[in-house]
Amino acid sequence: MKRLLRELLGEELANYLELLRAKLAFAEELYGIKMNYVPLITEGDVVILDKRDGLIKWLKTKKPLEEEELRKLAGKIRQNLESGYVEMLLSMNMSCINGPGE
Repeated sequence: MKRLLRELLGEELANYLELLRAKLAFAEELYGIKMNYVPLITEGDVVILDKRDGLIKWLKTKKPLEEEELRKLAGKIRQNLESGYVEMLLSMNMSCINGPGE
């Protein structure tokens, strides 16, 4: 599945998904708040990146996307990553958490 993801999104965006997982782990260490998911698509059924295993899943069922579903949604995932939409959602969550000394 990871190979298919790299094929559909490209090497750079696939690496960026790994960076997002690292950001979640860092936030957990720094703030003590567990954030296991990053929303990748929020219109309609929500699609997430699971921090624990790196798979792209449906939020509703927590089941990984099938190959055909991933192919169908890859364009929207790519668009949301390239536009900064996913990063904005992550930043909005971070701003709601009081950091050390606050």
